[in-house]
Amino acid sequence: MATRLATLLALMAVVSGCAGGGAGGERIQKGMVAQSFALPDISTRESVHSAKTIQSHNATVITIWSMACPNCREAMLDVRRVYEAYHSKSIAFLGINFDVENIQGVRAFIKGEGIEFPILWDRRRQVTRAFKALDYTFSVFVVDRKGAFVLAQYDHPPDLERLLSKTLDDVLE
Repeated sequence: MATRLATLLALMAVVSGCAGGGAGGERIQKGMVAQSFALPDISTRESVHSAKTIQSHNATVITIWSMACPNCREAMLDVRRVYEAYHSKSIAFLGINFDVENIQGVRAFIKGEGIEFPILWDRRRQVTRAFKALDYTFSVFVVDRKGAFVLAQYDHPPDLERLLSKTLDDVLE
């Protein structure tokens, strides 16, 4: 009975987290400088250094997501469409996934949905915490070439594609 209760409580935490619950603390604001990080690519296992990526592109879109969140998977499809429109304009895309139990499912999702930009694995959630991302929700950030945030969006807005496109167009002007 205690095991069932613990499982039920854990499931409720995941479900409520997907709807916007999670870690507290001051969130990232426009103009703040992004903390550098290095994480392994989920597919290639090669280490990707954010500072190198950020400095060599006009802007970098960073997403933080989990397979446990249906909104996250939907949001990643929006980001994929933006990637297809902007990656040729020296805009980098880095996805950060923090799943630990379903890494094969993450790889299958990436491949099945044709997501071509790097998806990095934050298995210890160090970057997720540093970016004040909420557990089991989608977060997206746009960082300019100097490393300053030009967008920090927590949760999946219904107009994510338009929001990202407008932000990237503004950076490119």
